[in-house]
Amino acid sequence: MKNLMEKILNQVTDHKAEADLILSTSKSLKLSAQGEAISEYKVSSSQILGIRLIKDHKVGISYTESLDEESLALMVSQALENADTNEPSAYEKILDLSGEVNDVITYDEKAVDIAEKTKQVIRLESEVKKRDSRVEAVPYNGYAENEFVSYYMSSRGRYGKYQDQSYQAWTSALLGEAGKKSMYYDLSLAHRFQDLDWEYVIKNSLYHAQEMLKEKTIPTGKYQVRFTEDSFKDLMDVFSSIYSAKAAMDKINPWANKLGEVVTSSDLTIEDHPLFEKAFRISKFDSEGVERKPLKLVKEGVLQTFYHNSITANALKTPNTGHASRGPQSSLNIGGTVLLISGKNVRPAPPKYLEIIQMDGLHAGTNSITGDFSLPVKGYLWEGGEKKMAFGGVTLNGNFFNMLKNVEVTGSELHSSTDRSFFSIPLIFNDLSIAGS
Repeated sequence: MKNLMEKILNQVTDHKAEADLILSTSKSLKLSAQGEAISEYKVSSSQILGIRLIKDHKVGISYTESLDEESLALMVSQALENADTNEPSAYEKILDLSGEVNDVITYDEKAVDIAEKTKQVIRLESEVKKRDSRVEAVPYNGYAENEFVSYYMSSRGRYGKYQDQSYQAWTSALLGEAGKKSMYYDLSLAHRFQDLDWEYVIKNSLYHAQEMLKEKTIPTGKYQVRFTEDSFKDLMDVFSSIYSAKAAMDKINPWANKLGEVVTSSDLTIEDHPLFEKAFRISKFDSEGVERKPLKLVKEGVLQTFYHNSITANALKTPNTGHASRGPQSSLNIGGTVLLISGKNVRPAPPKYLEIIQMDGLHAGTNSITGDFSLPVKGYLWEGGEKKMAFGGVTLNGNFFNMLKNVEVTGSELHSSTDRSFFSIPLIFNDLSIAGS
């Protein structure tokens, strides 16, 4: 692949232009089961090569799924034509980086034949049904495996390779009793087949579905609230533009003018940590070949910086943080890696609080600019350190930015989301509104 990419970049140089290339390849298998038989068996593979070409300060994007000489020449030609029709971009450049960066991880694992994978997927559905007579269906049930390799090369001499693999198993439980229904879904994620926790997804899906079948409404009022790590990650993702320098330049970042100001409780520190060892996967370089390092976004409540790529760094005359994000088919953007939320001044958990385990309508019920949200939620009422009851049929209302300021740290140990890309200490958010009974 390296020789192929070098050949393309030599063509670009012949046209007195610069460029970088991203070549992504993937292989995947997906299985689903219904009625104690395999209902879906899908094997797929793909390869896409994309070019970002710059000539006379103008940027052109093009890509191809075929790697024959004619297709590659056409890709370069189209990128040149696209650049010629675009307006000059004052800040977009190919970075002056050379040398190699390697982000390849391989895993010691045993070969598993398709018969064993099929057996496990069918067992997911059958076990959920067997363990509770109230199970009416297992609507989401399956297994997937993915191998992914990505190559980066620039005309300045930067070369990088990323390689990884993942396995997923998931199931759900739809229960019905006395006219009521409830459903819960969970998954297990691993780098090796043998590390998947099939029993966990069965037990957890059933447990929460069983509890939600007993859910009650709670009175309208103000409550102290804790989110599970998955729920908190989902909410934070909706408002992720607060970390983006590009969003700040585009005037859609509510924190655009708040650098150096207090934006959260002084007890909170928020860090982007691409090399965090407990994450599902570390990330050593970004989509421009920049080596990554930890970045404090918020330190003890004060906004320190944003995510930057080369464009925003050049435009705002600030260091590049290594957060460029680009696929073979896309233009240069910005994205985060692993988010860590830590804190100080640990207090005991309150005697009574709500734990949110499920939120619906996240995008329809949130305003990423004002921070206002109104979301149907489900969860548990805790009193005196014990889980007292499940609740549902209520709406959680609040403002995300105010919520981050009105928070208490109730533990020092980091807990992770299911995908291990988000880690947070236990937090209690005060005075959030519930519209209930």
